[in-house]
Order: sequence, then C-alpha cells, then structure tokens
Amino acid sequence: MTDWGQQFFDFFAGELHREGLSPEASVPFMWRPTPVDDLNIAGPNRDTDLSRLAISADDVRAALSRLNDSTPPIDSDFYGQQKTVLVLLPGYTHETLKNISWHDTLQAKSSPHHILMLRPGLKNQTTEETMHEGGGLKIVYAAYPRSNAASSVIGPGLFELLHNSASLRRWTGEGYKLFFVGYSNGSPLSLELLADLNSGVYPDEFLLSSTAGFLGLCGDIGGAWLADDILSDNPKMFSFHKLLAFARRHPLIAKLVGLGTQQLQDDAIEGIRSLGHAVRQARMADYAPRLPAHVKYFSIAAVMPMEDYRRRLWHFNIDDWSMYLQARITTPVTIYNDGQVALNDNLLPHAEQIPAEHCVHLGQVRTHHWGVSYQTFNQGRNRFPRRAFYRALMRTIHAAGIE
Repeated sequence: MTDWGQQFFDFFAGELHREGLSPEASVPFMWRPTPVDDLNIAGPNRDTDLSRLAISADDVRAALSRLNDSTPPIDSDFYGQQKTVLVLLPGYTHETLKNISWHDTLQAKSSPHHILMLRPGLKNQTTEETMHEGGGLKIVYAAYPRSNAASSVIGPGLFELLHNSASLRRWTGEGYKLFFVGYSNGSPLSLELLADLNSGVYPDEFLLSSTAGFLGLCGDIGGAWLADDILSDNPKMFSFHKLLAFARRHPLIAKLVGLGTQQLQDDAIEGIRSLGHAVRQARMADYAPRLPAHVKYFSIAAVMPMEDYRRRLWHFNIDDWSMYLQARITTPVTIYNDGQVALNDNLLPHAEQIPAEHCVHLGQVRTHHWGVSYQTFNQGRNRFPRRAFYRALMRTIHAAGIE
C-alpha cells in the first residue's frame, strides 16, 4: 500500500525544487512524514519538542532522488486535462478574508482553470460570478451564507447554494467529478454536508453521486482550543462576549472584526461555540456513521514552532503576530498545533463503513493556520510557498485516484 504521507512529502520537495529552492531552503517549510500514532500529541507524557518531525537537507535530497523523472509536471497541460471540480469551502466568518489562496494564486490570464464564485441570491437561488474562464480544472469558491453561524444553521443554505448552481449541474452532467476542499471550519461543514446527502436529509439530485473526494485543510474537525477559551468564564486570550458587546456599540469596529451586520452579530456566539470541542465532538459522533463510503477522504495539517512566528514590530506581519497570540492558548495543550487547531483535531473521524485506504492523513507542513490558505489582514504576507504546496496536494490526490 502506498504511503501517501511520504508521497506528498516527496511531491512537495519536488515542487519546491521546481520553484528554485535548494534542499537547505526547503527545510523551513517541511516536516518529516511521521505517522500520527508515533507522536505523543497530548496528555501528561506529551512531546515537548518537535524533534520527531525535524528534517535535514539530506532528507529533501533523498525525496528528490525518489521522484520519477517521467512523472508529468503539474502545469497547464495537467490542469487542462482534469475533469475535476474543486469545491472550496472557506472557514469561519470568511467575509473578513481576501479569498482562499488556491483560488487567488491560480488566477492568471494564461491559466487553464475555470474559477467561479458562488454566493446566495434571492429566494434560495445561487448567484454565480465567473472570475476566470478556462477549460480543464474547475475551481468553485462557495461563499456560503451566514458564515459565522453554527454548522447546523449553515448546512441547509450550503446545500441550496451548491444544488442550485447551474454550472455545477452542467459540469457534473459532462462527467466532471466534485472534490471538496474544506479549510478550517469548511472541513466539518463539508463532512456534515456529505453525511446529510448520504442519509437523505436533503433532496439531492447530483451532488453526492458526483463526489469523488474530500480534503480537510487544517480542518477544525475535532474542535479548537481557541474557541473554547474565548467563550470561557476566564479566557486567556480575550472574552468574545465582551468583544461582541463592544462591536454592537461601535459599527466601524464591528465591520473590522467581521461582525458588521445584525445577522453576523446574532450568529456569532453559537457560531464560535460550534467551533469548540463539545459541539464538534457531538456533531462528529452524529455524522461519522453516515459518511458515504465511496468518497476518498484526505487531511493535511500544519505545525508551527513558537520560535518561527514573526511577531516583532519590524516584521510588519500582523498575521504571524495575531496567530502567535492564539498559539499561546493551544501550545500548553500540545506543541503539535497550527496556532488555532491541534493536530489530533485535524484528523478525520473514524467511520466503520469507510475502507481504511479511503481515509488518509497526508502529514504536516511547517506554517501556521493562515499560512496555508488565506490572504488575511496584511495580504497573507508570509514565507510559506503556497503554490508549491497546492501543486503537491493536487499531484498527490490525483495519484491516489480522485476519479
């Protein structure tokens, strides 16, 4: 059986090499593909350093030597031949963020991709905005409604958004397969949707039968310690209850923190509670037995050492500074975290009906939660090579079989 974690590591090394990075320059972005069971993630005997994951330039050279020179590159020809629709589900309160970078970094005049933005319209209709038109791979960014509400509230609107998309219906009719990519809160939203489709909760006509795979990208599947903290009676970070009360009194501040409408404010508390461990664990126990068995499930996480965060004033990096403050909540629980989500909470739920080979964790990359996916407060200015990362992911899931 293929070790897909090792395969992703090799592909990532290859894509970094393609971008001109030496093995030495690649090391700060990579971790050893170590099985999760070999790590002491949490508990009294948990690991206190990241030495189990550390790599050297020689490890990168070994990965490059394992690559098959005959393997086609991830380029315009590769993407032009794809019969896949990537359905990108963003994270919590996505209105505050620029856009998922998979979408942004591929938006070029020469791109073979077709990039589509879906937004809710009137009377449960779907508004489609073509942001780039091309053949081959389709990238659909699903700006689902009420983005900071609880997942149980978002679910019905998300189904309507996708099911009422004329483009999705047309493409799947042409033989395209859907592949869900859930970032952060988008991961449990995707999994809950797939489970609800599989158990007949929604009157689905084509979505589930056309779905081949799912990727959880730094997914908040098991719950986030940050969400638990900011709703607690004695938060270490800040009190969300106080922030919400302040935002209700100051509209400009409310807009800056993603609470610019009455609906967003009313949804916020239960939305954050939905990100925490109690709700996520309860929801997972409900939906895991209902997940479809034919879908191939992948997950990938990020792990960032505290010393990697650029948090000095002269760094001008608000992303790292903000994420560092959040990481201080999770690091006492486990060093294996991305600033918001612990590694063990990124993992896919156990489901008896899903074959073992259909449920794969691809490992970790060395960055923080926002590093892999978003342009945020300071335009996503960080050192993580997103394009190489996305190409390596595409190569891995294609090799694993997403048709």
